[in-house]
Amino acid sequence: MRHRSSIKTINTVCGKRITFLQAEGENNKMHSTEGPALIFPEEEKKAPEYYLFGIKYSKAQWKSLLSQSKAIPDSTPMDFDSQY
Repeated sequence: MRHRSSIKTINTVCGKRITFLQAEGENNKMHSTEGPALIFPEEEKKAPEYYLFGIKYSKAQWKSLLSQSKAIPDSTPMDFDSQY
């Protein structure tokens, strides 16, 4: 069974910008391949945070994973349908 998923971005009332993976029937996971998944407002003076499938990486690690041609590891593998 396949699940529908999409990437969503929201801006919170406190000024944070959060990008996450929303998958049908699963918890949302912070995720972005376009840039930081979590950006803080300037007054908080915190560095942006980089996530893939809910796993936090340093900016260098994140860039390295995106530049590889192999699959990105996921801490929770997808279900395998026995029909295949």
